[in-house]
Amino acid sequence: MKLARNGPIALMLLVFAAPADAAWEYTRWGMTEAQAVTASRRAVRSLPATEWRMMDARVEYRARGTFRVAGQRMNIAFGFDIKTGGLACVSGRGTAAQGDLLRQRLITRFGPPEFDDQDPRSGEQDIGWTTPDKIDLVITSAGFTLLHCAPGY
Repeated sequence: MKLARNGPIALMLLVFAAPADAAWEYTRWGMTEAQAVTASRRAVRSLPATEWRMMDARVEYRARGTFRVAGQRMNIAFGFDIKTGGLACVSGRGTAAQGDLLRQRLITRFGPPEFDDQDPRSGEQDIGWTTPDKIDLVITSAGFTLLHCAPGY
């Protein structure tokens, strides 16, 4: 009886908890640099201050590393909020074939994209989500570019 009464509450909590599962693979939004490096099992390393670079007025890239999808190694960079120090964005680059693999992984994890447009002339594919995170993936014949940010960035 108690389980039947609390079941709907537990289900609602799971629904509302789903965005907390967002973020980049082994990290969670708001993690510090050190936490992101540790969570990556050292696939990510902190950069010396001389290599930090601003993404915009609020986010600075301070760590980089690699990520593997289906045996393919992709380069990624981690951006941290300059005021809070928490993880705010992840960027990635790689080959067009890696972009296709990443697209499938993102669809599996976040569901169908909100837009998936392809330019008939250039073949450039622009794919994006706004929930639970903001994700922009552009795939061209030359490769892919990814920007995956926490809500509000």
